[in-house]
Amino acid sequence: MKKSVTITARVTPALDRKLTTFAKLAKRSKSQAIQIVLSEHIDYEIGFVEAVLEGIRSAEEEGTIPHEEVMRQLKAKSAKFRRALRKNAA
Repeated sequence: MKKSVTITARVTPALDRKLTTFAKLAKRSKSQAIQIVLSEHIDYEIGFVEAVLEGIRSAEEEGTIPHEEVMRQLKAKSAKFRRALRKNAA
């Protein structure tokens, strides 16, 4: 058997009920249910936090584009796209 560690976590009663429901439906213990849920989702959560941190780092190093400039560029791109659609429809 693989080595394991014991962790303790406080959860709300509502989350505990959901966990109990999942464990019963999956015919697993609550401990096994927790391991399933964590192993399925931890990689996504790590990737999400890494992406946020990269975005923050990038904004600090390279700066950001003001909202008004982004909107100006989007409106110009949208107008160009609409013109192309009208031209192709004619």
